[in-house]
Amino acid sequence: MRQNIAYDPAAKVFEAFMDFSGGLNTEISNEQLSDNELSVLWNADLSGRGSVKLRTGRRKIATLPAGNVQGMFFYHRLGQPEPDIVLAINGNLYVKEHSSSDVTLVQIMDGENPFTFQTSKPVEAVQYKENLFVATGTKLVELTYDTEWTAKVVVPYTPTVMEAIYIGTNGLAPNPDAYIQDGVSPTNNVEIVGVKPAFRTTAVNEPISMTAYINKPSDYTGTVDYKWEFKKSTDTIFVLEKDFTADYKTHQFNFSSAGKYDIRVTVRKTGDTGTPTGSQIYVLSNYEVTTTDMNKAINPVDGISKCTKILLHWDRIILYGDDTNPYQIYISDILNPRYFPVTNTINFDTGKREPITAIVRFQDMLVVFTKTTIQTLVGKSVETYSRYQIHDGIGCIAGRTAKVVGNHVYFLSHEGVHALKPNPFRLETMNVVRIDSQVKSEMPTDENACAIVSNSMYWLCFPDRKVIYRYYYEMGVWSKDRSSKLDIVQFLPYGEVVYNLAKSGAIYEHDDTVYTDDGESYDLELETKFLDLSASFNLKKLKRLYVLGSAGYNVQLSITVQADSAIVLTPESGHAEVEPDGRVVWVDTTAPNFNIYAGTVFGSWIMGYSPFGQPILSVLKSSVRGKCRRVKFKLVTGNGIPFELFGFGLEFKLKKP
Repeated sequence: MRQNIAYDPAAKVFEAFMDFSGGLNTEISNEQLSDNELSVLWNADLSGRGSVKLRTGRRKIATLPAGNVQGMFFYHRLGQPEPDIVLAINGNLYVKEHSSSDVTLVQIMDGENPFTFQTSKPVEAVQYKENLFVATGTKLVELTYDTEWTAKVVVPYTPTVMEAIYIGTNGLAPNPDAYIQDGVSPTNNVEIVGVKPAFRTTAVNEPISMTAYINKPSDYTGTVDYKWEFKKSTDTIFVLEKDFTADYKTHQFNFSSAGKYDIRVTVRKTGDTGTPTGSQIYVLSNYEVTTTDMNKAINPVDGISKCTKILLHWDRIILYGDDTNPYQIYISDILNPRYFPVTNTINFDTGKREPITAIVRFQDMLVVFTKTTIQTLVGKSVETYSRYQIHDGIGCIAGRTAKVVGNHVYFLSHEGVHALKPNPFRLETMNVVRIDSQVKSEMPTDENACAIVSNSMYWLCFPDRKVIYRYYYEMGVWSKDRSSKLDIVQFLPYGEVVYNLAKSGAIYEHDDTVYTDDGESYDLELETKFLDLSASFNLKKLKRLYVLGSAGYNVQLSITVQADSAIVLTPESGHAEVEPDGRVVWVDTTAPNFNIYAGTVFGSWIMGYSPFGQPILSVLKSSVRGKCRRVKFKLVTGNGIPFELFGFGLEFKLKKP
């Protein structure tokens, strides 16, 4: 770097700073910071591409019943222009219809009994066709609207015998193996319902038990005869395995060769001699016998009802997040969200026994996060799924922070905010990169954080701290927001509208026309680095400060200028007061030291000065006195009044280096 040492000590020099697009940077030393980066930046909007504005706020649209807020979801009614909002609060479901601010309880029914779910964990929901399915952490619940709101615990689908064998029994049922049972028939005859093999397949010379299930008249107390036959599916004649025997409902086969077999069972009342017909005969077709044992161990499904997370993927519902088997997912049968075959379960444990924190649908894959691993599941059906591992050291610690941003996936890890970027040659693999390098040492790692992608920004909220970090991903810069209303536990976007679910029990909506959070003012605060005014080694004799800004109304600014260690301009002042007891105390006061007068209610019009509606760009001046090598500029403004800072400038004289 070259510096001109031939200076005129009598000449006034002016240097302007008109670019703040570097955003917040708290990681680099003062000397390495760029002039357009800021060491402090609160409640700022950087969308002006260089200028800094007071951010817009949010307004309350509903107050919620008391209790732990657990989730917020949309319900889309056919023909309705906007969705209704469904809320999970303290173990109950509530609805706020789009045209109303009222929040109404919808009683969940479990059969004929009222039902409430757990109250300690967040829950999720997805809509499939006309039903909203809610993973409550206690039981799967469905909510629908047909002239009125109804909610009930999902009744598990009962598969047919062939579905149970070739697809799988329903893990959502209390007893999946009870898909077929003996019962009472309305007719006067014995009927066979079906045959249940002990395993979906068997191997050559491996004994396999098969059980027949029947209906019989309620007044029949006698025994039932069973006849068992079999043949290869390609043959035409059945071979007798066991002739009619009383109450012989379970038979053990032992096949000597591989292939597909048909099993025929015939039933009749004991003592009948006629030829059974119709529903007294049942054939189990194409039962597979293999050369080696193909019965794979099935992942346990005893925790499926405790799932709190849910996803819709290619006409299938995916459940996960139970505390019994927290590292596995449960996948429904296609087009049937009430049927979860026990074979459609995938375990994502890599030996760490970590729970799945988030699953994100991205391109043609699912990205599966645990706290320290990232895996992908590629494919559109259970038969074609393939698993890949991306990282075994970084994962997502807060499930609601994993969001698709353009062609990337952003998420909060135990080391900060990272992004997954697809490999252009293999779409199922990705690279993991850090995106919070400007603020990484101060980035919190709270597991209840949440995020949203809106207006070309990735918003990351920490409700316990009431702080939001906003990442302008097109510019690669950060800013921070704070106010007491930022206890947001979930964002929910619909088009350009973003709803906020607050931990304190309210729903907010982003509003670009207000500059408060539900009526609470917040301050725009910014602080530059120590600027050397392009002459690092020279002393400067400060003369005047210029500020270039615009406001929609009259606005007051509190500006501080620090020359090395001395404060040469400050909104703070003080005076001595004598107490009644004779003591002298110093009283500090703070008052804005710059004012922008924005004119009348006619836009920014001032009589004799500007035409109607023309925005006024104000230039404010103030004398500053002091010798220094470096200067720092600080600004604070707010009070719910829009303001935009375009730049500031310093007039000074150069002295010897």
